[in-house]
Amino acid sequence: MNSILNIAHKNSLFYKTSLLLIGVILFFLCFFSKSEGFIFLNRFHTKTLNIFFQNITFFGDGIFIIFVSLMILIFLKKHRKLAFLLLLAYLVSGVFAQIFKLFISAPRPSVYFEMHHYKYYLDTFANSRVGFRSFPSGHSASAFAMATIFSIYSNRKYVCIFSLVFGILVGYSRIYLAHHFLIDVLGGVFIGILSGSLSVIWYDAVRLKIIKIVKKNSFAPNPWANAFNNSSLSNR
Repeated sequence: MNSILNIAHKNSLFYKTSLLLIGVILFFLCFFSKSEGFIFLNRFHTKTLNIFFQNITFFGDGIFIIFVSLMILIFLKKHRKLAFLLLLAYLVSGVFAQIFKLFISAPRPSVYFEMHHYKYYLDTFANSRVGFRSFPSGHSASAFAMATIFSIYSNRKYVCIFSLVFGILVGYSRIYLAHHFLIDVLGGVFIGILSGSLSVIWYDAVRLKIIKIVKKNSFAPNPWANAFNNSSLSNR
């Protein structure tokens, strides 16, 4: 608990802004139903925005996060901790997201509108995902896990702001492309921030334990050396 509070204190801008974002989303959800909120947020379609968000949404994909991590490991070896944190946060957020998807089985927008006989259609429905794995948004979880890691690791305001804008754009792209509802994105935001924070705590805890073990072993007396010395002395 103290570790989480310490991280939140050192990165107050990121966590305060994230709480504000979550509050705005919750406020929105209080006044709009699932379908109404989706329709409201999908009123701004243009060909240019279609192309823009089709590209933006890729930044929440696991392939992109793995690629970024590998590039850091290869070309920025001084920041290999960042690469390991990104991979760990992605794995943790992915596990959490898949568990919720499996047990909640919420219908995706195209399926939901068909089930409830809503006469509403978007061009993006033609390419949107179907099925019952809508909650939470895995791309949003990955994007906010990555945003959390970058913000904590750099501890700089401009990185924090850029990371949050990046996460928000990825989250909105999932609604814009008709893959998710707003509540799915909110779930992804929660999971992403939690996963990123826990990954930093776990990584540092394991690293400290390894350092302690190495130091203990390096300074510990070698019993085989002592035995050899004793036998040598007895033969003199």
